[in-house]
Amino acid sequence: MKKASPYILPILFGMALLAIPLLRDLHFESAMLAGTIGCFWAGIRAAVSKSKQDFFDSLRILGVMYLAAIPLFIFALISGCLTIDGIGFWIFIPLPSVFFGAAIGRLIRKLWVPFPKTITTFILLFCAVGIWLIEFFSFPQVYFYNHVWGLWPGPIYDEAVNLTGSFFYFRWLTFLWVILLWVLPDWSKNVQTKLITALTLISLMFSYLNLNEAGIISPRESIQQQLGGFHQTEHFDLFYDDRFYSEDEIGYWSARHEFHFQQITEQLEIDWPAGRKIESYLYAHAWQKKKITGAKFTSYVPIWLEQDQLHIAKQQLDGVLKHELVHVISKQFGNSLFNGSRSIGLIEGLAEGIAKDASARSTLHQIVAAERPWPSAEEMESALSFWGFYGSAGSISYTTAGSFIAYLLDEYPVADLKKAYRSSNVEAAYSQPLEKLISEWHQQLEDTPLDSVDRRISEFIFAQRSLFQKECPHSITKEMRLWDTYRYHLAEEDTGAAYETLDQLYALDSDNALVKDAWARAQLDLKNYESAEKAITPEDSLLTLQVLKADALFLKSGYQKADSLLLTISNDIRSSNFRTLRFTLEMREDSLQWYYHTARRYLNWYPDQEEFSSLNLANQMLTLNRALQDGRHESVLLYAEFLKSHTPAADWFDVYEEVINRAAFLEHFDLAEYWLTKIGFLDLRLRYEERIKEEKKWVDFLKTYNEIAD
Repeated sequence: MKKASPYILPILFGMALLAIPLLRDLHFESAMLAGTIGCFWAGIRAAVSKSKQDFFDSLRILGVMYLAAIPLFIFALISGCLTIDGIGFWIFIPLPSVFFGAAIGRLIRKLWVPFPKTITTFILLFCAVGIWLIEFFSFPQVYFYNHVWGLWPGPIYDEAVNLTGSFFYFRWLTFLWVILLWVLPDWSKNVQTKLITALTLISLMFSYLNLNEAGIISPRESIQQQLGGFHQTEHFDLFYDDRFYSEDEIGYWSARHEFHFQQITEQLEIDWPAGRKIESYLYAHAWQKKKITGAKFTSYVPIWLEQDQLHIAKQQLDGVLKHELVHVISKQFGNSLFNGSRSIGLIEGLAEGIAKDASARSTLHQIVAAERPWPSAEEMESALSFWGFYGSAGSISYTTAGSFIAYLLDEYPVADLKKAYRSSNVEAAYSQPLEKLISEWHQQLEDTPLDSVDRRISEFIFAQRSLFQKECPHSITKEMRLWDTYRYHLAEEDTGAAYETLDQLYALDSDNALVKDAWARAQLDLKNYESAEKAITPEDSLLTLQVLKADALFLKSGYQKADSLLLTISNDIRSSNFRTLRFTLEMREDSLQWYYHTARRYLNWYPDQEEFSSLNLANQMLTLNRALQDGRHESVLLYAEFLKSHTPAADWFDVYEEVINRAAFLEHFDLAEYWLTKIGFLDLRLRYEERIKEEKKWVDFLKTYNEIAD
């Protein structure tokens, strides 16, 4: 057993990791742990080694690390979670880290430094924690590289973590440090060691001069330079990618920044310091933001930095701007350590409770109320903590905490919430037990009206799983990688490359209904009507596919064949719960309306006023919506004026809301207020009432804002 124990114990340790989420995955998290343990172990051992076989001792420590990885490897292989990236991280994190630790320990031993183990440990702690803290409080990035533990790639919500050129560049730096520290004690021994020392020092110097270009660090100044565009308002400095934002768009988003700033400071009773500016970094898309900051689909605010700033990709702006601004502004009453709260639930709950953007159709209270049993005081206390918050899917944690904080903001003085935020102690701030506050919140949930829509939305949100609950948290299939590449090309406005990628994806997974749907739409956009029509068979059960086939038939062969197909699926369409199918038949009720629909959808046709009057209501509303999406202001105003004569219906609420939003921004306040009045007579959902109140505030704000701007 004594002989076998050096082999058995690491394997048992690896088996123990199988019970721990994320660490059981053969990927960067477990590789980070192995690298950290191996680095300290090798360093301390080398500092006091009597055998002086430092290289072979390091190899033996690496052997132990890789023995511990055997259960992880087997588990990943059996479960289908094994990835090339995971194997790569296990090679290029532990291996350099172990030799880095050994090189430092060996140097301390060779220099006859007293207390070698203690000194080595302190040096490695500084490398592992001290350098990271310096970077953390100096740069706005959320990815980090480290010689001890390898890397932290960014927010945990971004599941795809790949080997990158920046990672290999940094491990090259680690390799150079290992060589330098290894030869340094004997650098003057002969010409060979002098040459190696000099070459290593020169390589390190030039390598460190290129940290920014290599993507190892992302200083503010570098980000500003990469984005290129700049716009200033009273409270904001906006830095944006000037290739992807028009002058009109920046004008709109700068106004939205100031609007939400006014709302939040008033609600939180903040006296904003005179002259203090917030830097807003607006990226072209999520992939650009990932490359520069480490965060892909996660928008974020580095509240720990002195300079107020937020980082958002263009496609996420509309959904998260107000939420992220709450984080920036709440720094004013955050703790002294990092300008926030030690309760992650309070940080995110406050932002969600003010922004209320979890759903476009249901309120926060409705989403939570529809999912029984509601969180108890003990569960809520856990949910407000770091591990409890991230133990659930983000959508669940954000919504639940947001509903609770929204209740506190509505029923108690905001000063109590600010005190709780700073201290992370809800009971002390509100001078009453958490059980009582939770009980009152439950009563609010009890009194919240619900319908089937709220229950469906709640069921969808609470069915989400966190990264900790997924069996293969970082295993991304080839199909998903291609889909991600396809979306990237669309965001880059490179439709040619997007369609080529979609062709590859369709060839790989043509039986996937969602892939076929996207591919068929692309074929219709490219006027390959026959290809789209032949690809969709009667066996394709997705109704939207059959509708696309009908469109392909209409464009290729005319009305009769297309209408015949549409007739066979019309009953299924009428009984469907999908909102996207609600007006499918109306848009195609005769050959003329079908022509109008296909011209708009596939040929980017915008009718003049006379042509617009010939469209039925469904095609009119969708044409107006298309004009809103494409930023065609003249068409939006023309269509919105024409539609004044029709009777509003709640089905088109999203379009009405956007008309109000854009008309007000274009200073057509009469038109915006007309539609506000019209919608006010509708029997609206609670969430729609919240949204329309927001639009009223927007209109009022712009009247004053435009006067100041003029």
